[in-house]
Amino acid sequence: MIASSRLLKSLNLLILPLLPKKRQSTHHERTIQLHNVVQELRSQFDKFVTHQKQYIQALNNWLKLNLIPIENSLKKKISSPRVQNPPILVLLHTWHDYLEKLPDEVAKSAISSFAAVIKTIIIHQDEEMKLKEKCEETRKEFLRKNQAFEDWYHKYKQRRSASDEIDAERGEDANTKDPVSERQFMV
Repeated sequence: MIASSRLLKSLNLLILPLLPKKRQSTHHERTIQLHNVVQELRSQFDKFVTHQKQYIQALNNWLKLNLIPIENSLKKKISSPRVQNPPILVLLHTWHDYLEKLPDEVAKSAISSFAAVIKTIIIHQDEEMKLKEKCEETRKEFLRKNQAFEDWYHKYKQRRSASDEIDAERGEDANTKDPVSERQFMV
């Protein structure tokens, strides 16, 4: 039980640092998806409004062509008044007027602005991911150099203690340059 608990803790230590990178990548992908969806929304909204206007215009034109009263005789023509516009024609005119008054340009502009904001977020996320990657590479390089320094330092200490004993027996002065501080500065 204790061994499995230690194993779980070790695995968590390995997995936890990977989560933020994965989460950041997932957020970036979702932001790109959102941008694509907003772009598609703008395109579809534009098409929808255009097609609605074209549809109303086509219906109106069709009605103009097909709502001509058929008159059988001159007598009826003289005695009966001209046929009033059918209710559907009034509906089409009202529908067309409302479509013309619709603030679709404002909506298109708002959708485009939203897409521009999302694009800016995507650019910032790209830059952030590059900086984190560069930071991670720098950290790994530092750890590598630090480990090399530590290895060298331990070897140096062992050699130094042996050579200090020999120098002390001979009575020689120690080297004035300190290679440890020079190497540590390089790290």
